[in-house]
Amino acid sequence: MVRYGRCPLSSSRGFTLPELVVVMIVLGILAAYAAPRFTGRHGFEGRGFSDQLQVLLQDARRTAVAQRRQVCVVVAGATVSVSKSAFSGDACNTSLAHPNASGDYILAIPDGVVLAPMQLNFDPLGRLSPTTSVTVNVSGQEGGFTLTVEGESGYVHR
Repeated sequence: MVRYGRCPLSSSRGFTLPELVVVMIVLGILAAYAAPRFTGRHGFEGRGFSDQLQVLLQDARRTAVAQRRQVCVVVAGATVSVSKSAFSGDACNTSLAHPNASGDYILAIPDGVVLAPMQLNFDPLGRLSPTTSVTVNVSGQEGGFTLTVEGESGYVHR
């Protein structure tokens, strides 16, 4: 005899309504908090900029040693620029060419990244002038990053 109507519990398949509601709530929470992390760039600007700034400072030091000239790194406004002295003993008065691109060696500070105005001078031996170590603080939305420039050697590190 075949019965029509309700199926026995052992043969029913699928999810109950409360299970579906819980899954939808969990997916909504994940979408609200995790999706912006995957689609946006915030959180990466500070780290990327501190890496670029470290390379710029290392390039400035190497240029000072290689060309036996004073090299200056100036943080002003929304840019970091590099210049050198035209002759030995002069002040920094000539823009330094970018090593990998055409134009001057200028690094733009991205939105959301804070870097205090400063000037660092590397002498022809690659040392900071004056020879006191300097800490450069780069702060962004994801936190702060610190670069240290050693005074006696000009070595740049985290």
